[in-house]
Formats: sequence, C-alpha cells, structure tokens
Amino acid sequence: MIRKSAFKTIYLFFFLVVIMIIGYFLYSNIVGADPIVGETGDSRILDFAGNIGKKQIFVKFHAKGNSEIIVKKSLSSYCSQKLSGFEDSAKIGSLINTGNDLKLIEISGFVGVHSENRAYYLLGDDLCPKPIIFVKKDMIVYNIYSDQPSFKLQDFDGDGFVDLATEYRNYDKNPLIDGIREIYLYNPQKQSFGYNRSEFYQQEGTNSEIK
Repeated sequence: MIRKSAFKTIYLFFFLVVIMIIGYFLYSNIVGADPIVGETGDSRILDFAGNIGKKQIFVKFHAKGNSEIIVKKSLSSYCSQKLSGFEDSAKIGSLINTGNDLKLIEISGFVGVHSENRAYYLLGDDLCPKPIIFVKKDMIVYNIYSDQPSFKLQDFDGDGFVDLATEYRNYDKNPLIDGIREIYLYNPQKQSFGYNRSEFYQQEGTNSEIK
C-alpha cells in the first residue's frame, strides 16, 4: 500500500509539472505575454516565410540605457544582439524586403523631442539577429536618425534593391520648408547601407541641388 501511495504521489507531481509547463508555453506563445519583454520593450511576430517562417521578435531595455533585440528561435531557445542608439523605448516595425528575398527587421524609436532613430537587422543562418551597418566615408554606425522625422525606402539607383533616405531640416534656410536628404544605397554583398549622396529639397518635393 505504501509503495502504491508513493507511486501515485510521484505520478501526480509529474502530471502537475507537465500541466504547468504546457500552461506556460500556451500563455507565452498564444496569449503573447512572454515575460522576456516586461514593461519596457516591444514584441511582435513577423513572418519571414521560406525555411524560417514566423518568429517572435522582442526589444528589451535594461538599466543604464542598455537594450537588446531578441529572437525567439524555438519554444525555449532565444538569441540576442545589442541594440544601440535608443533611449528607453523602441518599436518593432514591418519586415523590409530588400529585393532578393532577404527581409530586414526595422526597429524605430524617438530620440529627444522630434528626432527618430532607426536600425535594421537580418536573421543569420543561426536565426540570430545581425545588424545592418551604415557606412559614410570612414564612419560606421549601427543606426540612423532623422530630425524631421522622415525616412524613405525605395530603389534610388534602379538596381532592384531597396535603398534608404533620411531627411533633415536645413537650419541654414527655413527649417520648416527646406531640408537635406541623405541617400544610402543597399549593398547586397556587404549587407550594408552605404552613403551615396546628399541633396537639398523643399517640403513640396522639389530637389534644387546635389552636393
């Protein structure tokens, strides 16, 4: 009798543990309340299609201004990368298709009163987030900002790949009307955005000069 009673107790304990584990994964994956985000981040399920499929992406902020982007690879496996250039919040945007079936994760967040920062990440073969760098002359950065704020994603050089332009107010003229647009072309081999040119423009959309 004692042996049977002990067996029932062990069986009941094991059954409760299984129920708790199943409940946790249902809560975190179906309800979408994964505790990894907490109250200072964002979470979104993005569909990469192909062999990757749908993945849950997080941005999480820690003390002292540290932050990270996290990819949920499986029910219990995560992979993270440092997220720089953001203050205390950021949002996960839509996937950006660069033109070769490679999709970039867009992260955006306000900096100061009017400016907005953006960063882009791709998923490597290990499903870990890899930052897309911005190269301007000898300077390399991992995010880019606009004080309009205004960003344009389009193919500026006609090579079939999506490029990026950031717009800034021109304080040498009328900042409410005049602006400067910096154009970065996407390099599929280096998987980076490289600075190409700047041009003056007005809010009506008339370019006046290239520098």
